[in-house]
Amino acid sequence: GAANTHGTNTMIVIRDHLPEAHLPAGVRLYYSGLEEKLEPVFGPEEKALAVLPESIDPARCLVALAESRVVGILALQDRAGSFLDPSYTTMVRHYGTIAATFRTMLLMLLDHKVAPGDLYLDGLVVDPSLRGQGIGSALLTAFEDLAGENGFTTVSLEVIDTNPRARSLYERLGYRQIATHTMGPFSRLFGFRTTHHLTKHLPPAP
Repeated sequence: GAANTHGTNTMIVIRDHLPEAHLPAGVRLYYSGLEEKLEPVFGPEEKALAVLPESIDPARCLVALAESRVVGILALQDRAGSFLDPSYTTMVRHYGTIAATFRTMLLMLLDHKVAPGDLYLDGLVVDPSLRGQGIGSALLTAFEDLAGENGFTTVSLEVIDTNPRARSLYERLGYRQIATHTMGPFSRLFGFRTTHHLTKHLPPAP
């Protein structure tokens, strides 16, 4: 469905997958918004953008389009799979065996075990030039609607300690912290020390 965001004449259309024509742009936006987390695993942008298109499931995300340009992306994960899910074979092909093993281990540190009945938000990125126009909120609303329509009872996400703005947005929307995870010795590598796990109960579907 389409959502007209307030304060802008741009019509935002939310799609429930990343269309093939928009794959490179979607992957670039996702990487640029989550670089702190993704660079240690996939390397600098040029390298990452060669690997990521083969490492995602385009059906497991919500995408905001404005005039056929990708302006926001929300990655999804449930017990059946996730948006970002590179195979070990893909990693070896791009990095060689030793580096692929190390990078896969780093990715496992970021990995999140999804509880039954939970739809997990694995990264939300909005085009920096369009922030504050309601695109993130439109994607979050679509995320919760999608979860409710598909029988999920909770939605959850993690927010890193270096992003207090995002955290206050989620708390305003009714998300509550249930756990904190520390990156331990890897915090230097990733550039953040802790992630806060937030969850929200969905009303039962009518």
